[in-house]
Amino acid sequence: MKINLLKYNVFIKKEGKFYVAQVPTLGISDFGKTIEETQKNVKQAIECHIEGLLKTKTEIPEPDTQDYFISQTEVNIPQGVQFAF
Repeated sequence: MKINLLKYNVFIKKEGKFYVAQVPTLGISDFGKTIEETQKNVKQAIECHIEGLLKTKTEIPEPDTQDYFISQTEVNIPQGVQFAF
């Protein structure tokens, strides 16, 4: 049996005491107490999700491309601005 390697973008963000991983292409997420635990958990979630798609004969979303990056930028705002949180 031939095995294909699929790569999906995973975005991990710290939320309170936990790290939350999201896989937008598959519409799934998972969490953990550490980044390493979160990576392990989300990998298992991806495998489980794909297994479910195969069992139900549902099309598997194409893997993400490698030409993706995330950036942050800083902006100046007036003093005294109230944030939404």
